[in-house]
Amino acid sequence: MAFDTLPRLPGAANPLALRNTALDWAFYDIGNLSSAEVGILSAETTLEGALLVVHPNEARAGIAVDKFEGFEAFRAAPGPLLRHFALAGVGSSDLGAASLARTLANHLGEPVVAVVAGYGAPALVEEALGGWVFFRGANRLMAPAEPPTRAQAEAALAFAQAPSDARIGWDAAMLLRLLTEPRRKVGTLLGHSKGGVTSSFALQVLSLADPERFAHHAQARVVTAGAVQPMPAAMTDVSQFLGALDWLGEINSDPTVRRTLAPRAWHHLNTQTPAHLDLAAALEGRLG
Repeated sequence: MAFDTLPRLPGAANPLALRNTALDWAFYDIGNLSSAEVGILSAETTLEGALLVVHPNEARAGIAVDKFEGFEAFRAAPGPLLRHFALAGVGSSDLGAASLARTLANHLGEPVVAVVAGYGAPALVEEALGGWVFFRGANRLMAPAEPPTRAQAEAALAFAQAPSDARIGWDAAMLLRLLTEPRRKVGTLLGHSKGGVTSSFALQVLSLADPERFAHHAQARVVTAGAVQPMPAAMTDVSQFLGALDWLGEINSDPTVRRTLAPRAWHHLNTQTPAHLDLAAALEGRLG
């Protein structure tokens, strides 16, 4: 569904949208979007539940983003099954989610589906405290998240069939729905910050609760930035990047998991500000 068919509330009239947009500008490489895309994405007020299809647009001309309000609308759209996915973290409104996906889309030359988690400023506080919650009440503080048990994985997979259920978080539920679709075979899964934690969780859940379906995705390329988390052992193409100055990512990372350190980099991906993690360079294998 194109943006011009959707009703919108101007971001200036919505304090939450203003807050999320400000965080997006701080943490994401918004310069990879066209001025028209920035304008229309900033006007969106998604809290959660949306999927964006972000096409390559290296020339930054016009609007090369489509928005779908929920899984059913996304699946009803014509065209081949898309293979590449991106999950943003801090300030994950439409603007930040689209920017993250655009970096990957430009790298691949193919469209990327962005899951709009819609967390915004409260998630920044949670990240600073290391407080991700996959099951209600299961906070972790300054320590890696415990991998799910088989029983938890089976429960999470069941919860994912109703993403409005808050027990595992909308972004995790949506990713699990996408991963369990018949005939879909994921090519790339990119997560920044909490998006990387969510990717780890969803893949571990699927490997435990539905090994047959998981096998369809075991050859996918998995990339995280700003959070280093364990992935199922069967995943052989995994790259995890962390800024050498990124204390925020460090306290949300598993110290036993291999990572590539980005020199002089912090948690953000905004190439217009100092101490950024250059995600495009990381994807191309030239981080340094």
